[in-house]
Amino acid sequence: MHILDELPQTLASWRSFSSTEGNPLPWSLWDKLKPWLIENRFHPWEAVGTYLVDALPPSTHPGFRAPDGFVYGLAHIKMQTPYFSATKPILWPARTSEFRDVVIRLIRKGDEGLEHLDALRAVAKGELSFHVNNHCVPVLQELTLEDMTFVVFPLLGNSVDYPWFYDFHEVFEFVFQAVESVAYLHEHLIAHLDIDIDNFLINFAGDQRCPEWPDRGKFRSFFPVRYYLGDMELCVRFSEDSDPSSRKIVGHPTLRIGVDPSKYGRELVPEMAHSEPYCPFKADVWQLGNMLSRMFQPSAQIIPELLALSEAMKSLDPNDRPTSAQALDRVRHLRAVTPESILSQEVPPQPDC
Repeated sequence: MHILDELPQTLASWRSFSSTEGNPLPWSLWDKLKPWLIENRFHPWEAVGTYLVDALPPSTHPGFRAPDGFVYGLAHIKMQTPYFSATKPILWPARTSEFRDVVIRLIRKGDEGLEHLDALRAVAKGELSFHVNNHCVPVLQELTLEDMTFVVFPLLGNSVDYPWFYDFHEVFEFVFQAVESVAYLHEHLIAHLDIDIDNFLINFAGDQRCPEWPDRGKFRSFFPVRYYLGDMELCVRFSEDSDPSSRKIVGHPTLRIGVDPSKYGRELVPEMAHSEPYCPFKADVWQLGNMLSRMFQPSAQIIPELLALSEAMKSLDPNDRPTSAQALDRVRHLRAVTPESILSQEVPPQPDC
């Protein structure tokens, strides 16, 4: 039997490949691809665990990753052996023959995933990928195996809100970059449609980010922090010559890629629940505002204008929401006029949400 015959035959079946107890785990898919990946100088990380699986660097290429310019470490925090929480069958970590750590993700299978691939090629490759205001995770390489296209990304850090923000300098830097990431996509007529904190990444190596317990202290101030917005599989892209009034979609975004809406894992943008066409860019603004409002509600008394902006971004009426570009201008202004006495103030504890 050919190797491809043993793999899921659609993107949807890749995404839903069972990871429940007693059923095949995600790594079994990538184990079948291992000879092909090694032939292409990518060495898959090795799975540990039997149900909730973590992946560790391959025993053939152990130790720390080679410096690649994408992530930092800190002198006062000892680097530990990295691990990857391998819960999504559609992607897997690997180490190149030169010891650079990457994530390989299946983007296209046949005619499925073409819009996702098109968007990545538009903003995550080539000249645009160097733009300082572009926060898309850059595409390092494409790999083709018959009717499948895999994309190679640098391995970045997740849990961007850990440890929690120390002062409002850190808060404003995150908010600015988060809004900037969405504004850049919108400038290039791409709507993300899956914006929340778990889809943001950070340029830091490893999960050990504080030297000792409790995990409270400055962290982001010690290196040039950069945030990335990833996971664009639900995105929609419009051509530059399209009529602006036609840049709308209908319904739940997961239905466009054959995924059950119950698997969305997001609070639903109001207009997504209806059958009328809606602007996906305004939906992005709602999701971003909802995320920021949830994260920084305990700081409303300290930075009321920023919370007011986040509330405006999640207005029930899409026409009352600012554009992402307008929101970015507002954040830039608020950061400039906020006094140092506020910016250097410690942020209230992270909300339970």
